[in-house]
Amino acid sequence: MSDRSKPTRPLSRPDPGSAEEAALLRRVLGSSVVAVLVLDRCGQAVYANGQAVEELGIGPAGGVPAEIAAFRWIAVTGKALHDVRCALPEAEDGTRVLSINAEPLTEDGESAPQRVVLSINDITEQYSYYEQALRESEQRLEEAQQIARLGHWFAYQERESGRQRLWWSPVIYDIFGRDPQRFVPSFRRYLRSIHPDDRPMLRARLANASREDGYEVEHRIVRPDGGVRWIRERGKLEHDASGRRRRMFGTVQDITEQKELQRELERRASHDPLTELYNRAKLQQLLHSAQAAYRRHGTPFAIVLFDVDHFKAVNDRWGHTAGDAVLWELARRISGVLRETDELGRWGGEEFLALASYTDEAGGAELAERIRRSAAERPIGQVGTVTVSLGVAGIEPGASLETLEHRADQALYAAKAAGRNQVCRYASLPAGGGR
Repeated sequence: MSDRSKPTRPLSRPDPGSAEEAALLRRVLGSSVVAVLVLDRCGQAVYANGQAVEELGIGPAGGVPAEIAAFRWIAVTGKALHDVRCALPEAEDGTRVLSINAEPLTEDGESAPQRVVLSINDITEQYSYYEQALRESEQRLEEAQQIARLGHWFAYQERESGRQRLWWSPVIYDIFGRDPQRFVPSFRRYLRSIHPDDRPMLRARLANASREDGYEVEHRIVRPDGGVRWIRERGKLEHDASGRRRRMFGTVQDITEQKELQRELERRASHDPLTELYNRAKLQQLLHSAQAAYRRHGTPFAIVLFDVDHFKAVNDRWGHTAGDAVLWELARRISGVLRETDELGRWGGEEFLALASYTDEAGGAELAERIRRSAAERPIGQVGTVTVSLGVAGIEPGASLETLEHRADQALYAAKAAGRNQVCRYASLPAGGGR
């Protein structure tokens, strides 16, 4: 026969109102495992088992601690409470934490509850364990936030005064360079810490935050010592059940080092590591931008292509280290004769390119002459005097960048063919160019 087919025997239970049921009830109520207490509507104990008397110190008159007597309101409301935390202060041991289940009692013939029965568990030990674990978790969180330079905040409105309040975690005080013992954060003080150039943008983002339920923005702050830091700020709106804004909370992270690394990576991607001038890829971007401005607005520009005369001989005689020093020194000298609107970069090897904006080929030739003179104005170390040859070409209608670069190269070849240390314009070449 299977287990399912076996006949079941109903559980035996004492007859209601029998002596057996009364004895069972007395044993349950008298158990030392759980404290059991019955209160009347005045908050006096009308019954307490031994555990309740011991734990709550109930005297002959039925007086109980005020925190326990407060549960008499269960008899008034008629609603049960389950697993309620109750803290009892004690002179010697600090605070004892209890878990309480409270049920209203209604006897036959009563229209409303007259008593409340409480079952009480002392969870001080467990509570202390979890409280310690929480403190350790909070400490680890704060340490992690310090490492990540990430703090949290929330802003709320006081119900009584209607004032806006702002709360910062310790990391944010550190980021803003403020002493938490002396500085009280507020929205106005926070705005004063924002870099003046970033305030309009931040105000606009904050104004849109209510429509977007939050925001994310990167901006600079100015610390009391004058130091400037970059921060990434996130904010989120929290609403109550009726949809009204309850408070705003978010995070602030110091990203100064990230910004510096980003700038360095961008610089390396666009600059020649030896001369620290723009590299060819960056120069191509600048040339495309200049060509777009010419096509859209007619803004003229010219390019100056030049290289070092007899550079191979410098490397062969003095070595590549000396050759590198020549290129570095020329980059410094030539940078000093450029206009604010001019750009300079290393085109490749010993060849350089200067972009002369807002000028034609004649203006580019003037820049080229300044470059030529600056290169030869004084000797460079043991190498001595170094000269450059330069070719100039200006943009014309219908000319592509490839055409412009080829024209400048033709002019450069013509300058070398004419004896080097010269400037040659493409417009001055014979028909068909110099190459």
